[in-house]
Amino acid sequence: MKVQVILLALGARDRWCADGAALLAAHARVSPEAVARADDLAEQALRPGAPALAALFAAADAAYVVGCSRPRAAQALLDFAGVPWRGRTVEWVALPFDREALKREYGVPWYPVIDRARCTGCGTCHDYCLFSVYEQTGKGDPSGRVRVAAPLNCKTGCPACARLCPAGALIFPFCHEAELNGEIAVPARRSADELAAVLGDDPMRVLAERRRQKRPPLIDPAKFEQAEKDRVTYSGVV
Repeated sequence: MKVQVILLALGARDRWCADGAALLAAHARVSPEAVARADDLAEQALRPGAPALAALFAAADAAYVVGCSRPRAAQALLDFAGVPWRGRTVEWVALPFDREALKREYGVPWYPVIDRARCTGCGTCHDYCLFSVYEQTGKGDPSGRVRVAAPLNCKTGCPACARLCPAGALIFPFCHEAELNGEIAVPARRSADELAAVLGDDPMRVLAERRRQKRPPLIDPAKFEQAEKDRVTYSGVV
């Protein structure tokens, strides 16, 4: 089976600690010249159909070795772009990257992507976001029919919705926090049923009440308080 080796860069601020192409080539036992590159993955994913990305995974009979800094983030971006990589044989290789670079400056564009392997379609992100970033077609749908409908409505630097996702399914690839940028898998904090029991039919009302009480049940208080701070800091909405 033919092997195709691909190096993905999430964006201009996605910086490796060493020569990514050389590391990936050594892992796949090919020459560095044989490594295909896709730069600015987050930018390309915003283009309808993402033709350049789709072309990289066009060979159904090939095996792929794909290297990037944060595989979960790259996978979610490819899903967002509609690239059919999940129907391919893919080995993902996590390459060492400069974490401090993410702290020094934000990546552009800033928007969330959904880990489809974890999303339960509970709608917490849709209900919490004030800027219509998300669209929901059916609450509790196991297919995860919540989507990022207006990514650039998101306020740069605000990952508030990701802090409250009960399944840890939301990823901000250019957030410097390991729990939110796809670097590690976040343990699910509570079930959709537990969350529904707490939020009821009017999540925004309940969340507003919690903000006044400062004692949100079930939702981790520290994460909730940080989410509220993020929303105020980056959106200006109190």
